[in-house]
Amino acid sequence: MRNQWTTAASLILLGAASPALSREGVEAAIRARAQQYVAAWNRGDAEGAAAAYTEDGTHTYVLGYTHRGRTEIANGLKELLGGPMRGTQLAIETVSIRQLTPEVAVEEETFTVSGLRAHDGTALPVAKGLCLAVYKKVGEKWLGAAVQCMIPPPAATSAATSEPPARNE
Repeated sequence: MRNQWTTAASLILLGAASPALSREGVEAAIRARAQQYVAAWNRGDAEGAAAAYTEDGTHTYVLGYTHRGRTEIANGLKELLGGPMRGTQLAIETVSIRQLTPEVAVEEETFTVSGLRAHDGTALPVAKGLCLAVYKKVGEKWLGAAVQCMIPPPAATSAATSEPPARNE
């Protein structure tokens, strides 16, 4: 009888802990997928970066254009990584992940791109921005379904990080 109670209590505790374990697993999978994209970008591997997306995924870039579908994303990345973004290094830091349903999650992230060059070869400053990524679970994989990125204007960045004005009381 004691073993039955121990087994039942263990199952109850395991059941209570599984949502947290599941959430942690989802977050780890999404963080790993974002880093898969980073590693492929940094190798100049457009196909590898595009593999982080669903077949019908979309990516809207900081300049406002959108690639639709994994094939178009791969082709666009080939152009970028072979042209203006050749030799750049990408870093992504996850800010937050919220699982909306068992198959859908949203990631907020920051990114930096270093190694940018002007047409004349002059080094450009590091580009810093934000992305909002919607992930969809496909089979056992979490893949990017819709990613939108932006570089906030300097005034918005300053306003977002500055201290609130002092109050006269």
